[in-house]
Amino acid sequence: MLLGMAQLFSKNGLSIPVMLTEQINDTSDYPDVVEFLQPVKLEGTLKNENETFVFEAKGNTEVNLRCDRCLAPVRKELCFEIKERFAHTGRGNEETETFSGDQIDLADFVRRGILCALPMKVLCSDHCKGLCPVCGKNLNEGVCECDTTYIDPRFESLRTLFNVDEEV
Repeated sequence: MLLGMAQLFSKNGLSIPVMLTEQINDTSDYPDVVEFLQPVKLEGTLKNENETFVFEAKGNTEVNLRCDRCLAPVRKELCFEIKERFAHTGRGNEETETFSGDQIDLADFVRRGILCALPMKVLCSDHCKGLCPVCGKNLNEGVCECDTTYIDPRFESLRTLFNVDEEV
């Protein structure tokens, strides 16, 4: 996603609207995203403030994620903001990103915005029952016959002392 800067050079105070759209097909940089269902859209402004270029934009897209409990696909709309300051190489300070030429590649800033907008936990519903830990069946689709009683091996010797299987 490239942002052209040439029309702002030497025009202090000028601000231009920016609208960019790009379809992302490679999800390898987005570990939780299965696929992008909508192109990434950015809408904002780019302003020249004494040869420091201020870019402020809001972005959105729609992605397909996996439920953390049952692995079912979950559609999620992601909204994020980008607020960055850019300066030519050699003119920047610690808070300013640098660039050379007359274009800025926004790919890293978009990637960072999307990663920050991803939810910490994805659930298909609040009542998702997840997968059976023994057979892997989706428990939202029905009950399985697996014995899911788990006894911590550290307490297995206590079980023999109390003889749990015997009725009292």
